[in-house]
Amino acid sequence: MNITDREFERFEGGPTQSVHERMHITINKENVIGLNANCYRMLGKPSAVYLYYSRKNDIIAIEPLDNARLPRAFPVKPKTSVSWRINASPFCKHFDIRIDATHRFIAPDLRDGKLMLKLSETVTVRQVRRKHKQ
Repeated sequence: MNITDREFERFEGGPTQSVHERMHITINKENVIGLNANCYRMLGKPSAVYLYYSRKNDIIAIEPLDNARLPRAFPVKPKTSVSWRINASPFCKHFDIRIDATHRFIAPDLRDGKLMLKLSETVTVRQVRRKHKQ
């Protein structure tokens, strides 16, 4: 049997990296974008963000802001002591971004202070568990 056979799929997520080194960003079916402490720090610990979407490239861009009172700014709120969340529901509904489970972005890219998230490059990290066959 050859693993390059069409029966096999390569896992694109890679190994688990140290929490202190990785940028861990997720999006879930409630359209909440989750950021770990490292990612939040690398963004400059913003109180709010602007969200952008490229339909052509299927990429979400997150621009950090210092002022949460700006029009159309999405607040960045603590989720736990080491993670933050952005309620992106209005954004996802407007751009018809549909998420069916929790997905982790494989290669988030911090470019010119903005976070680029490719929706085509995610792995499922949480979903409804399948019943075991009996």
